[in-house]
Amino acid sequence: MKQAEIDLLVIAAQQGSKAAFGAIYAHFQVPLQRFAYRLCGDRALAQDAVQDAWLRTAKHLRRLDDVRAFRSWLYRSVRWQCWDLLKQRKREVAMAAQDSPEAAGEDMAGAIEASAGIAAALAKLPEVERQIVQLFYMDELSVAEIGSVLSVPAGTVKSRLHRARAMLKQKFEQ
Repeated sequence: MKQAEIDLLVIAAQQGSKAAFGAIYAHFQVPLQRFAYRLCGDRALAQDAVQDAWLRTAKHLRRLDDVRAFRSWLYRSVRWQCWDLLKQRKREVAMAAQDSPEAAGEDMAGAIEASAGIAAALAKLPEVERQIVQLFYMDELSVAEIGSVLSVPAGTVKSRLHRARAMLKQKFEQ
C-alpha cells in the first residue's frame, strides 16, 4: 500500500470510518506483530502489546495532526506497550522469585533460546542498534520514521545504523 493510500485511510478513520480503520489494521497488523516479537521475544506478550497499541490508536487517532506521521506514531505506540508489558512481567517474575526461587529459574531458562545466523548476530547487538536494524531492514521504516519511533534525531539514527552495520560485519568476519 502506498503512502498516499495510507494517508487517505487515516483521514477517513479519523472521521469515523470503520472500514478505513479495518484496512489500516489489516495492512499493519503483521509487521507490528513481528516488530513487537523482536522487541520482547515472547509471542503472547507481543500480541498483547500490539492489541493494546491498536486500542490506544483507535481511542486517540483523532488527535493525530500529521497523517504522514501515522506509521511512526503506531510503531512508537507498540514500542512503548512492549516496554510497559516487559516491565510488568519483570516485576511479576521478581515477586514470583521471592515466593519460589526454583520456579523463577525455570522460567528464565525456558525463555533463553539458541539462535543461529543473523538472528544470533542481531541478538548480540546492543538493544538500540538492534531496534534500529530491525526497523530499517525488516519493517522498512525510513530514517526519519525511526527517529520519530525512538525519539531521537535522524542523524543519531544514521550513526547508530552505521555502527550496527559495522558490528554485524565484524561478527560475520570472525
